[in-house]
Amino acid sequence: MAQWRLEETAKETLAVREKIKALGQDDKNFCLVPFTTIILEPDGQVGMCRHKGSDFPIGFIQKNTISEIWNGDKARAWRREFLEGKPVNCATEVRHRHCQHCPENNKLLDYVEFSEVQTQPILKLTANFNGKCNLQCQMCDIWQKPNGLYNQINFWGPAKKEIFPYLKEVDLLSGEPFIQPDTYRLINEIHAVNPECQWMFTTNAHWKMTEIIKKDLNKIFIKNIIFSVDSLNEAVYHKIRFPGKLSFVLKNIDTFLEYNEERKKNGQSDIRFILNFLVQRDNWKEIGEAITYCENKGIVPLMSFLYEPGEFSLLTLNEDERFTVLKTILNSLSSHQMYRSMRVIMPLMDSMTKLNKVEALYLFDERIKS
Repeated sequence: MAQWRLEETAKETLAVREKIKALGQDDKNFCLVPFTTIILEPDGQVGMCRHKGSDFPIGFIQKNTISEIWNGDKARAWRREFLEGKPVNCATEVRHRHCQHCPENNKLLDYVEFSEVQTQPILKLTANFNGKCNLQCQMCDIWQKPNGLYNQINFWGPAKKEIFPYLKEVDLLSGEPFIQPDTYRLINEIHAVNPECQWMFTTNAHWKMTEIIKKDLNKIFIKNIIFSVDSLNEAVYHKIRFPGKLSFVLKNIDTFLEYNEERKKNGQSDIRFILNFLVQRDNWKEIGEAITYCENKGIVPLMSFLYEPGEFSLLTLNEDERFTVLKTILNSLSSHQMYRSMRVIMPLMDSMTKLNKVEALYLFDERIKS
């Protein structure tokens, strides 16, 4: 089953690249995210890409309207890089993550306007309205960010007319969306004017599913739910996602899977579940175990790599230590697990000096052949 999934993913990625090429764009270097997406952060910062996080703002909602930001200088410059096939801001992501080829993101390709200036409405909204979270993850500062800004400014009224009716997708990820009242307000307001909109949630799953929550979720088409679970070891999980309890999270994931079966029986959308495992110093030895857990549950494993903060990143180990980590990963994973882990392998490989990189590439090639 794992091999079948990988083959399907490879076919989808190839189809995406062919489609981008047919549209006259560089299939290796074009990303549609700056043409479709806007991210609203708890402090009013406005971004475009979840992979760039809050490191690359294109404006602030306290200073300008969303419409002004959407076609501002920074947004236009970002689009220009992709239109010219010369990404600079996203050079690392394009090389290590290949996120520009994501089949899920590229389902919006038919709606993209290939222009620096966008005349059509925003297609995808990531509404990180509040920092409120029930965990204090060691590599995250979202839980320290403010709450309530979007209820204080004139956001909801204009958004209901200018943004909500035209959205194709909504993507909620931080702090913890399922414990924030604004999430359920957003569900109800968008559903009232745009019932065909598709939804994605990123959650720590460290909360209790209730019938009240199910009632709101039953109103909408849920495309993906991403579980952020960075360890399957109780003590390591507690350290990374303080003060979380792994057993509670795993039980809640099973509750979600059961809920999805209820939805399907009622003729509702089948949810695609993904587990995001952020590989860092504390958990890198668990990569294979995490992939196996996902496959046993029918969940898509997403092995991602922690770059910042440096104190938790594998990249700030000395080269001998990084080389040992990389060789251990290559020797311990099966070929399909390595395929799933390329977002981890590539940054480690690129961090090596020439001789170590050659040896690692040789080992990688031998492991794939075997």
